[in-house]
Amino acid sequence: MKSEHKQSFHPTAILILFPLMMLFIACAGYSPKNLDNSPVLSDYSAGALDFVRIDGSVKASITVEIADTPETQMKGLMGRKNLSTNKGMLFVFKRLKPREFWMKNTPISLDIIFIGADGCILNIAESATPMSERGYRSDGPVKYVVEVRAGFAKHFKIDSSTCIRWRRL
Repeated sequence: MKSEHKQSFHPTAILILFPLMMLFIACAGYSPKNLDNSPVLSDYSAGALDFVRIDGSVKASITVEIADTPETQMKGLMGRKNLSTNKGMLFVFKRLKPREFWMKNTPISLDIIFIGADGCILNIAESATPMSERGYRSDGPVKYVVEVRAGFAKHFKIDSSTCIRWRRL
């Protein structure tokens, strides 16, 4: 006569195995939000920005990635190999003060637009040199800086008579 031995699953095994499975999943880079192959969200939030005339009419509109933390502001557009004409990056600073930007590790040329607390443009560094450590400075204290593809400011006639309006999406 053959005796059958049934193996039983002990409930305490769950208490040991579950944390180990979670650790394995975390280390393997598994993320439930990636199951549908959707793109991983960046560290930047999205926004819409209009360049406007004094009368409020729109000169140009772009979508922006918003850099409003020290980490996103430090990274900026570094490493980007291209940037569409209708896209850019908006830097939002908590403190109003003069700012200096550089192009280190940024392989595309940009227009860097410095904007005061009133939302109006102070100055523009046009066609900043890619991969350069040269500093591009604001002409005074700024609350915002917008980076767009080089030539944008000239093409849309963006100048010191232009202001911005923006919102998060």
